[in-house]
Amino acid sequence: VVGNEHPHMGFLRAAAEEVEESHGAVVEAVVVGDARLDEHLDALVAATREALTNAAKFASESGEVRLYAEIENGAARVFVDDRGPGFDPEKVPADRRGMRESIIGRMRRHGGRAEIRSAPESGTEVELEIPVEESER
Repeated sequence: VVGNEHPHMGFLRAAAEEVEESHGAVVEAVVVGDARLDEHLDALVAATREALTNAAKFASESGEVRLYAEIENGAARVFVDDRGPGFDPEKVPADRRGMRESIIGRMRRHGGRAEIRSAPESGTEVELEIPVEESER
């Protein structure tokens, strides 16, 4: 994992390290802010791990995977992007549940949202957002 982070945001770093070890991808991670780990943030971390895993599996040969997270104004926002081959999200078969359930569904169930932007030959960006209780410094 390349990058920096707030000391209490180690769970995002751990997710990035797991993906690096499992898939041999380089993950550049930058995290700004801090929040208390609760069920909502836990869901965000799990959705982030799924997005990182997808990027590592399908795009790591095209360069590093980037993770940017910011916690401010009562919300946590995460961006995972890659420069891989991309895909058309509308053409993902219904039986492929990783993106639908592990990312989008998980975020919705916890009061958050997920947006996946991708197109063939254009890489992929996953944006996640969920309300959180910010930690005091």
